[in-house]
Parts: sequence; C-alpha cells; structure tokens
Amino acid sequence: MSAANDPEIAAQVRQIVAEALALDPATVKNESLLMADLGAESLDYLDIVFKIERTFGIQITRGEMQKAARGDMSEEEFAPGGVVSEKGLERLRELMPEAKDRIVPGLRPVQILGLFSVQTFVNMVEAKKRGVVV
Repeated sequence: MSAANDPEIAAQVRQIVAEALALDPATVKNESLLMADLGAESLDYLDIVFKIERTFGIQITRGEMQKAARGDMSEEEFAPGGVVSEKGLERLRELMPEAKDRIVPGLRPVQILGLFSVQTFVNMVEAKKRGVVV
C-alpha cells in the first residue's frame, strides 16, 4: 500500500470486496487481484462498484472506466486489431500502476478487468474524493 492511501478508504474497499464476494475480510488484501486471487466474475464488478458508489457517495460509470483506460485515444488507436497498442499499454500503466507488471504486449481489451486489484478500486475512490475524473 502506498503512503498516499487513506487507510480508512482502503479498509472500507477491502470490506466491500469481501462482502460482495462472500469472503473473509482478512483474506482480502490491497494487492489481491479480483479475478485471479479472489474469484470475482464480471458481474461481481457491478456489485462492487454499486457498493462503492453507495458507501462513498461517488459515481463510477462503465463508460467512465473505459474512457479512463483509453484517455483521449480513439478505440482504433487504443486497440488496433483487438490488441492494446504500446501507447494504450502506457496509458494503462499510468492509470493502474499497481498492475504495471501485468500490462504487457499482446493484452486485449477484454483482459483489462483481469488486471483490477482491490488497490485499483482504492485508487478510483481516492481520485473521485479528490475531484479527479478517473
């Protein structure tokens, strides 16, 4: 966990993830990958986002998450031929520094959800609370 993280926000996000996935909160760490480590499925993300929005009084839309991933790149610039471009990979590394080691050439847009960790959601909440558009 980086020094910039608010421990209360991180604890609340871990609790939300644990509840959404019916897990013991003690097993949910900031670095836990939602899919690979915690067994989340894509529908679980909707539940987690909904609970985060309600808990923190923020809004995280799917379009917003996709736009954050692409930045100002067009769909074709971001993932020509269905594979994330080098420029797209750089954008994802900026957006998800906690996943930079797993953001590698050959990544497909459908694999991006698999990069999400508990820390990804902590970072989103903190950015929203600071008024930064994710």
